Amino acid sequence: MKKSLFILFVIALFTCPSLKGQSDNPNEEAAIKAVIEGEIKASFNGDYTTWEGFFVHEPYVVWMQGWKEGYACWKGWQDISNSAKTFIKPERKGTSIHNGNNDYTIKVYGAVAFVSFKCKITRISEGKSNQDEAMEARLLEKHDGIWKIAYLSSIYTATYK
Repeated sequence: MKKSLFILFVIALFTCPSLKGQSDNPNEEAAIKAVIEGEIKASFNGDYTTWEGFFVHEPYVVWMQGWKEGYACWKGWQDISNSAKTFIKPERKGTSIHNGNNDYTIKVYGAVAFVSFKCKITRISEGKSNQDEAMEARLLEKHDGIWKIAYLSSIYTATYK
């Protein structure tokens, strides 16, 4: 019995595109990228109201960030929202400039997508600019036909050199 179930699983894995993580729908990939880039833009522009619209608002949502000076992590929409409100403010606009994402890898598994990419950022403080690069990952879920972020991680790699 176990052997039969295993064989069925293997057959499904190799024949079902959604289990293999393949996306043959460029519209889905474009929609996923639009969510990620919209979330980053809203954050950098200090637009909390727009920013929060890109997320799943549930207790299982996770956000983790790491940089040279330390790290921060939150679990649950309430904790994420409370923390984000302290720094996603209009006065943040112009202190960080998003220079684009590259090296996207997108795997779609039905109503769930895993995405990894690199993000380039210019930070401006006291008249000086500093270039940063981050390795980013997102897990998105489709809710009522719309992709939403359920997991966000960002590790600033340039600060570790």
